[in-house]
Amino acid sequence: MKLEKWNICGRCTKPVEAFMLPKVDLGNFVADLKKDREVLGPVAKVDEFVFAPIDDVGALCLDYDTTILPPAKKFIHMPGEVLFEFESAVHGKDQALDEQRVLFGVHACDLNGLLSLDKVFLETYPDPYYKSRRENTLIIALNCVSPCKNGFCASFNTGPEADMGFDLCLTDIGDQFVVEVGSDKGKELVSGLTPATNEDFVARNRALRAAQQKITRRIDADNLGVLLHQNFDHPVWQEVKDECLACGSCTSVCPTCYCFGVEDYVDLTLEKGGRHRFWDSCMFYEFSRVAQDHVFVPDREARVKQRMYHKLTYYQQQFEAPGCVGCGRCVSTCVKKIDPVDIVARIQADPNPEQDTRLYTPPERKVTPEVNPWEPQKAVIKSVKEQTPDTRTYTFSFVDPEVQEAYTYDPGVFNMINIFGIGESAISISSSADLKGAFQHTVRAVGNVTNALAELKEGDVVGIRGPFGFGWPVEEAKGKDVLLVAGGIGLAPLRPVIKHIQAHRDQYGKFEILYGSRTPDGMLFTDEYDEWRRIPDTGLYLTVDMVPPGVEWGHNIGVVTTLFNNINVNKENTIVVTCGPDIMMKFVVLDLLKRGWSPEQIYVSLERRMSCGIKKCGNCQMGPVFVCQDGPVFRYADIKDLPGGVF
Repeated sequence: MKLEKWNICGRCTKPVEAFMLPKVDLGNFVADLKKDREVLGPVAKVDEFVFAPIDDVGALCLDYDTTILPPAKKFIHMPGEVLFEFESAVHGKDQALDEQRVLFGVHACDLNGLLSLDKVFLETYPDPYYKSRRENTLIIALNCVSPCKNGFCASFNTGPEADMGFDLCLTDIGDQFVVEVGSDKGKELVSGLTPATNEDFVARNRALRAAQQKITRRIDADNLGVLLHQNFDHPVWQEVKDECLACGSCTSVCPTCYCFGVEDYVDLTLEKGGRHRFWDSCMFYEFSRVAQDHVFVPDREARVKQRMYHKLTYYQQQFEAPGCVGCGRCVSTCVKKIDPVDIVARIQADPNPEQDTRLYTPPERKVTPEVNPWEPQKAVIKSVKEQTPDTRTYTFSFVDPEVQEAYTYDPGVFNMINIFGIGESAISISSSADLKGAFQHTVRAVGNVTNALAELKEGDVVGIRGPFGFGWPVEEAKGKDVLLVAGGIGLAPLRPVIKHIQAHRDQYGKFEILYGSRTPDGMLFTDEYDEWRRIPDTGLYLTVDMVPPGVEWGHNIGVVTTLFNNINVNKENTIVVTCGPDIMMKFVVLDLLKRGWSPEQIYVSLERRMSCGIKKCGNCQMGPVFVCQDGPVFRYADIKDLPGGVF
């Protein structure tokens, strides 16, 4: 018989099957589960609690308040694991989980944290390792009848009651548990239990309503995202920054924090190794470090804001799921007791003046490849061409001809280039999308991976993952003039645009290329300039910051924006594409805006920030934006109002 389920707010939600489990029978119930599965549940650890294998049912503590680590994150998004192994630099190998498990006694906040993690790891580019553990894990939730000390789950409707995502859900009503069925797998586990009555459900609701009334810590979540965006420069953040130790404890214990790092390791023979991922934290100074030791988020105040905003608004914008489930662990574990409830209350008590606010909406993309997105495909270096003393263009072809035949890409997207035993790096493709049988990357040797790549030669094998991301707006630009502004290595991601317009010249209007470099010997693709000049109705303008003594140079001297006086395109009907160092793009955009260009016309590439390429590791996040999947190419109008700015 199905009963009408009323939530603790007094609303009827849905019919539900429910049964009764006397506490005296709990041991037998768990013993039956253990016949086919490993059972993990809350047990005491000194004066706290952890989820661990249940060898003795007597050790199961279902009256626990909270655990040190969230159980679903601990056992499904594991603290560390091998993504694949390799031998002789070419052989990837999956790591799969077939063991059936039960997480027994998961609180509603942690269950909702798991559902939020599902959005990260099971949607765009599903993670096969997370997916395997998720599918092989049953969730038996436990509603909270006694709220924990620092919890504020009622603020986000993530507790004390679980209303979805479980196989079974228990509610303690004295000497029995009400057991709700949430899935077909759950239904198989309750055979032999007595069906619950309406009176049992009344007792359940009474217990949960009493628990909710005891929760006095609250965040007013109405329009919270707008409030936070309007108060990005509120004085409270400086105060929090002065308190915060940037130790990362809060992110380690958070049920929804998913950021991780990836590193390669090799054995003593230097022939075998693997790629390992591990929990990381946006609170660490090194988290956003890229080649040349550049750190995108060096300031502690910016890192504090990124974490808090991600919990309270960005996560919802990115995944339509709560980034904070109100478990309170971040408060409990923080040495300085930094409390999001207190921070929001202080902002709400004395907010900045209201202003128009537009929250970022990411482009929709759901990609479910048939292959493991972590495992690279082998590609051989067909040729190497030197562009400058530290920059080369590599022509690659996949070893598997079927992979190469199926490989397509758009101008402006990127691959992850893997040097096994060293790591991988996100590099935009520099060849024409019409090139058949091969593809090219133009790479400057500035970091561990790119320096290792520079040591390779024709015939050597690397790994390639991709292509990933959104590229340049070549479709939108049809019928319009195109202004291309590049600086230094930034010409490489834009070369496919030049090649595309050259191959489809009748589909575009006037085309102008403005390219700057620090010195003449730093310029890329110099042997192609005459070819570009011969493209009908195309102008090529060059500039350098300085000319060393004795070097001949017959073009402009100055930063690339000094070429703007040469622009002859129709401003009202032009698309601008620009890529280069952040400081260059910043002044390109500012100068164009001063000259009356619209943010809707300008597109920028932010590829340097990327790490995993598939919207998982969190390294490339810029406010609510995932550069790797929302970009790397962005229309400036879409990102110009991001909290903290773009450049």
